[in-house]
Amino acid sequence: MKNYFLFIVCTFLWCSCTNNTILFEDDFENQSIGKLPGHPWEKTGNGSVVVDTLRAFSGKKSVHFTSGEGYKNRAFIGIDHIFPVQENRFYGRLKMYVEEAPRDGIHWTMIQSSGKVKDHDFSSEIRYGGQHQKRLMANYETQGVKSDCWQHSQTKIPEEKWFTLQWMFDGEKDTMKLWLNNVLIESIIVVDQGEGCVSNEIDGKWKFPVFENMLIGWVDYQTGGGTRSIWIDDVVLSERMISDK
Repeated sequence: MKNYFLFIVCTFLWCSCTNNTILFEDDFENQSIGKLPGHPWEKTGNGSVVVDTLRAFSGKKSVHFTSGEGYKNRAFIGIDHIFPVQENRFYGRLKMYVEEAPRDGIHWTMIQSSGKVKDHDFSSEIRYGGQHQKRLMANYETQGVKSDCWQHSQTKIPEEKWFTLQWMFDGEKDTMKLWLNNVLIESIIVVDQGEGCVSNEIDGKWKFPVFENMLIGWVDYQTGGGTRSIWIDDVVLSERMISDK
C-alpha cells in the first residue's frame, strides 16, 4: 500500500509539472465559425483568416487561411501575451493541412517569431517556411541593419493531408529546430548562422531576438504563385518539447 501511495503521488507531481510547462494552447473548438479567432489572437495581412468546419484534425473546427500574392496579402494570426518567456526559449506544435504549396521560385513562411536583439540596435525575425520545389527552409531577417539569410533542406512540405509541425526557438543560444511528423529535419537546424545571406551587414550571423510574439499562417513573398489555402489546428506553445497526439 505504501509503494502504491508513493506511485500515485509521484505520478501526480509529474503530471502537474508537465501541465505547468504549457504556455498556451488552442484547438479552436470554442471559436465562432465564420469569424476570426478571438482574443488573444491578432490578425496581420490582407489575406483571409476564418474559423470553419471544412477540415479539422481534431474536433469539428480549425482555422482556414487564404493568402494572396506578395507580402501585403499574407494571412497570419499571432499572440504576444505569453512573452517574454523563461530563458528566451520555447517549443511549439501545430497541425497543418496545405492544399498546394507554391511552385518553384516562391519563398514562403508559415511560422515566425520576432523581437529586439539584446544589446543591439536592431530587431530580427526567425522563420520556418520553404522555397525551391516546395522544400522546407529556415530564414532569418533583420530590421535596422540589412540581413536576409537562409538554410535549405531537401524535405518537401506535405500536401493534401494533415501533418504535424513542431519547433524549438532558443534565443539565448541562437538555435532553431523543426520537426515534421515527429522527425527532426537536421538540415535546417540553425546554430549561429546558416548557408548564406543577402544584404549581409552582420557577417552572416543569426542574432536571435528576445522573443515578443509568435505568428502562424502563410505568406508568399513573391507574386505569380496564385493563392494559398491552408488549415491549422491544435496549436500548443510550451517551455518544453511537446508530446504529439
